[in-house]
Amino acid sequence: MFVQSAMSAVDGSMSGPRSWSAGTERVESRARLREAALAGPASGCSPLGVEGRSRLLSRLVDPGAVAAALAAGGHVDQRRRVLTGEATTVAVLGLCLFGGEGYDSVLARVMPLLGGTATRGATAPPGASALSQARVRLKEEPVRRLFEATAAARPEPGIGSYAFGLLLTAFDGTTAELPAEPDLIAEFGRPTGGRRPLARIATLVTCGDRRIQAAAIGSYRTSEQELTDRLTDHLAPGTLNLADRNFFSMNRWQRFSATGAQLAWRVKNGASTLPAKVMKRLPDGSHLVRLRESDAMRTRRRKDSGDPNAARLPDTTARLVEFDVRVTDIRGRRRTSRIRLLTTLLDHHAFSATELAKIYSERWQVEITYLRLKKELRGPGAVLRGRSPELARQEIWAFLIVYNALCDLAASVAALEGIDPDEVAFVAVLRITRARLDADTPCHHCGHRPSDTGDPITTLTNTIATHPRNRTNRNRTSPRTPQERRTGHTHQATYTITITEPNLPKTT
Repeated sequence: MFVQSAMSAVDGSMSGPRSWSAGTERVESRARLREAALAGPASGCSPLGVEGRSRLLSRLVDPGAVAAALAAGGHVDQRRRVLTGEATTVAVLGLCLFGGEGYDSVLARVMPLLGGTATRGATAPPGASALSQARVRLKEEPVRRLFEATAAARPEPGIGSYAFGLLLTAFDGTTAELPAEPDLIAEFGRPTGGRRPLARIATLVTCGDRRIQAAAIGSYRTSEQELTDRLTDHLAPGTLNLADRNFFSMNRWQRFSATGAQLAWRVKNGASTLPAKVMKRLPDGSHLVRLRESDAMRTRRRKDSGDPNAARLPDTTARLVEFDVRVTDIRGRRRTSRIRLLTTLLDHHAFSATELAKIYSERWQVEITYLRLKKELRGPGAVLRGRSPELARQEIWAFLIVYNALCDLAASVAALEGIDPDEVAFVAVLRITRARLDADTPCHHCGHRPSDTGDPITTLTNTIATHPRNRTNRNRTSPRTPQERRTGHTHQATYTITITEPNLPKTT
């Protein structure tokens, strides 16, 4: 797998999610690393040489996983080259890790670390043109296979990953900006009046560590809902899935709940957008409702399926939690939002309405995932490099692989420290990892250059652990639209949840 799990990254044992038992040797080792890191570059630590960085790269990019993905994707090197399939895959991942740097710069960083046939007989790293041609030979499929394999090999979920004993997941979509090439415009499309084409991406994210569990890529013309439908098989029993109000339909609700996963989806507030009637009011203020497919939904489903005679879907019982969220900032300004939450969790004793309302806020972890992926890893306003549809998709899969790898490192640090992964700064994980793989540059945060001794992943996670933690106990509110953000500011706020009555009709 691409990154070793939290259990294999450092020695020790797990007695449960996010509970860590460390021996005396580990505590002493961590203390030494903390002292060295806090002392800065003048502490006398030796640089991480080529051998140490090579071992670190082999732990971050598992050669076995890369070889398996190449085989599964049907890639075979036709003749002996410096940029083999394995070397090209690692270079593509390097382009994503060191975003903003050119092909030549990334090759100069990565190639000396590969060893073996990748550098044998070569007097200098291959150039940008060679990498461009190698990317074309590699194609998309091996990188997609590598993403799927590494996404499945996730660390043990830890603190903040569960609610009611169920693993929290969430669906959402985003876009990636592509070069304004005719082939890309034809393949992906672009917004009206837009300069560049956009690829649309839908993901299934685990909320606790913000790790991408599954993804689908399509054109800008493809809806988030259509892409999400491709991810149905990735839902599983023992999980609670959250989704925003644009995803509900009777067909999707029944198909996704049939996977055994529990659902807690926001639905639109209009009386005609939720085909439901109230069956019973429960003591906690929530309601059992009967869902019946509307004529409009059936017509849409008939059109999408190509079956003009498709029968109406069977009625379904669900539970509706309707509530107001009042936000009061430090200036005393208030705003209130009405939210309808539809869930398959029918037992109000085990799953109270107030707790479900609070848990729905975890859906925002998907937005933070996209912030990390697009702004911190890829870079704000950055356009993908690939100038053909296949290379654009290849690059998107590579970005998802690298992003997950950094999330796994954060999870390893959280396990080591016994904290919530939210407290580990993603930007620190990114910068320190880049510094550790860089030939000469020390840590961007503290100037630390750890020695080559010991396990490189263990050393890396310990170094990340010395970084100041995120403050997760703050409640804040900020402007929502780009125009509001130009003049508005983020403020401390309090949030008040009030369970309310729906305006839905009752069953007779």
